[in-house]
Amino acid sequence: MKLLGRSLDRESSALTEHRRLPAHVPVCRSRFQFAGVGEMFYFSVDMLGSWDRSTVGGPFQRLSGPFRDLVARFGSVTQLIIAINVIVFLIQLICGAANFPYFEQYLALSADGLRRGFLWQAITYMFLHGGIWHILINLFILWFFGREVEYFIGPKYFTRLYFMAGIFGAALWFAFNFQSHVPVIGASAAVLGCVIAFATLFPDREVTLLLFFILPVSLRAKYLALIAIAFDVVPLLQGTDVGVAHLAHLGGAAFGYLYIKQLGYGTTPRWLSWFQNLGARLKPRRRAKPRDMSSEEFVREEIDPILDKIAREGMQSLTRRERKILESAKDLMQKRQR
Repeated sequence: MKLLGRSLDRESSALTEHRRLPAHVPVCRSRFQFAGVGEMFYFSVDMLGSWDRSTVGGPFQRLSGPFRDLVARFGSVTQLIIAINVIVFLIQLICGAANFPYFEQYLALSADGLRRGFLWQAITYMFLHGGIWHILINLFILWFFGREVEYFIGPKYFTRLYFMAGIFGAALWFAFNFQSHVPVIGASAAVLGCVIAFATLFPDREVTLLLFFILPVSLRAKYLALIAIAFDVVPLLQGTDVGVAHLAHLGGAAFGYLYIKQLGYGTTPRWLSWFQNLGARLKPRRRAKPRDMSSEEFVREEIDPILDKIAREGMQSLTRRERKILESAKDLMQKRQR
């Protein structure tokens, strides 16, 4: 699989064509190669972003003290999660070689463990893996998609996204496997939540798959997300059991989508918007005085301050209202260009 990144400026050029990214925002590029299961895919990335910049402190100021220092030491929450996964996997190998089964027994997600009150398993199972290929696939996908998502929503919200996607996946699996005796391990639910979050943030970003290193198949990120979900939905409908916790994957994917929408990114479906605005409907509202603004006034009074804030503090600093203003303005500009 090959992922070709696009910068934010291209996706919202109609809004920012009169602005340039500040000079202190570097362009970071990285390339990797990874052979997937059965060596069917070629996976590399060439993404634009600034997740590894050390000169901007804005994102880290949203984290609490000790955790902020730890994230700053590793460069990002994504890299910290990857490091923890690698350390835990090495401990797994040592415990396996020493014939010490209790490490996985108490940390893997199991219906019996949750019934006995081992609630920590809903988190710890994300750091256990069933083999070298299992952890490599998860961590490479997290590396490619996670850093970009983290940069745009900020490390605080990305941390919530990652862990809550894994917990939501564990809850959905447990709801339908209450009597199961098979434990679940792996970060796939949390990682798929990040993939779906990426596709929700950048639905039209181009992704190219090289099947068997030969056949190029280009598609947008939103279609890649649908294919990833289909790989879990189809086996469930067919009733095939291949030792994969598909329900956990789907739970993580669902949370990734809903969380990004809740943060105010992208066009929110009507049914989700109704739930989001339910609290506002119940409160008494004052009548706001209507004010007609020209396009120039709207850009000057609403858009320009937001763009200035992005230049100073990054996209992750925007409030939900500010993101909605940018999204509606972008949609309006696109309609005018048609």
